[in-house]
Parts: sequence; structure tokens; C-alpha cells
Amino acid sequence: MTHPHDALAPVYDLVYQEDFGEFYNWLTDTTVDVIRDLLPAGAAIIEFGAGTGRMALPLAEAGYRVTAVEPSEPMLAQLRQSDTSADIECIQSTLQDYSGDARHDLALCVFTVVIYLLTPQDLHAAMHSVRRSLKPGGLLLIDVPSRELFHNRRVRKRRLQRTVAMKSLGGDLFAYTEKVVLGEALGGGSYVDRFTVRCWSREQVLQAAAEAGLQLRQELSPQLGDSGSDYLLLSCVPAATQTPSA
Repeated sequence: MTHPHDALAPVYDLVYQEDFGEFYNWLTDTTVDVIRDLLPAGAAIIEFGAGTGRMALPLAEAGYRVTAVEPSEPMLAQLRQSDTSADIECIQSTLQDYSGDARHDLALCVFTVVIYLLTPQDLHAAMHSVRRSLKPGGLLLIDVPSRELFHNRRVRKRRLQRTVAMKSLGGDLFAYTEKVVLGEALGGGSYVDRFTVRCWSREQVLQAAAEAGLQLRQELSPQLGDSGSDYLLLSCVPAATQTPSA
């Protein structure tokens, strides 16, 4: 079974860094700074959709105890290779299927992770997985991309050619096709990635979260710039005050 970004894993970081440049670094660094303000070093963090370690690696270096959950084994292989001190626990799983005994202070679902959940059942299962992964009073930092991000994109640079096609499949589903050609300065080669994504509304995500026992605590979008996503901090709700599931 293949997963999103399997095909692009060997050059994933290179492609996104080359495409988005300093904003890519700024958003990563600023998100780490936000987490530093929320939790002291030594706190336990679980990141869902950890990819190649964009967040997991700097958080581990900052002294956090990090668990990285990622469905793509090729992406996890890149993370393990970069984690030279082997500080990060890596688990291959989707967000909605994750089940673990450890409880964490913070769960991360950032940088468009929610778009890989394709059905309402997936979304609800994902929120329950997050809730079970947290300690009492634990936090969830999640971003919800706006519909404006679900569009075609073409990048033509001397060192990189990248084309992203978003084809509507009806409703909120889109067929995502990414084609990348690297110039000789980046090692050359071409890559194609294809999968399906879904655009969720902020209201849908918050409703599913509420039904799982997570409530909005703070809006963090102003701190994280014009990324096209709403950044939301949620916290666990005591069982007696949870919204009943339908």
C-alpha cells in the first residue's frame, strides 16, 4: 500500500525548501517558538504526519521527548537517517489508525496534515486518536488549510521545475498530482506523486474535535503569518463536559 509522498520522499525537503525559500524556514522556526512558549523542554510531544522530521528534529534538539507518527515508510526512513542521535521514536501509522499507550503533553497536526483525512469517519477517528494520545489537560496544535490553497501551482526556477495539479473530484475531494524535475545543481531527476486530499472547514474540524473531547483554547494564526491556514490550539475537556457524539 502506498501513501502520499512515498515517491517524493528522497527529495521532499529539498523541493519544499527550494520552492518556498525563507518563508518555509520562517514558518518552521516560528512554530517551534510557539511550542517553546507553551511547554518547557522535556515535555512529551507526539507529531502526527511527521514526514521527514521538519518539526520533530528541531523539537528533539530543543530537548523535547518526541514521537513521530507518519504513514509513509520512505518519509520515516528520511527522518531516521537525519535523526543521528536516535532521540525520536518513529511509528508508522496514519493519524486515524494510531493507537498507543503513551500519553503526551502536546499533539501536533500541522502543515496541512488534516487534508489527508478523506471521510467524516476518518476525521472523527483522527480526533479520537489525538485525544487518547494526550495526558489530562494536554494540548493539540492543528492547522486547517483554507479552500484557496486547493489550486494549481506552477514553479519554474533555474534549479527546480514543479507543477501541482488539483482536480476537483466533486464536493470537497481533490485529486492531487505533483510533478518535480530537479536541475543538475540539485542532482537531477524527476518525480511524480499522486494521491487524494480533502478540504475541511474550520467548523467541521472543531466539531469533530469537540465530539472527541477537545475544545478551542486559543487562535494562533496571527503568530504564524499568512500561510493560508487557521492555526488552532485545543485542549482536553473533562469527560463530564464533553459534547456527546451523534
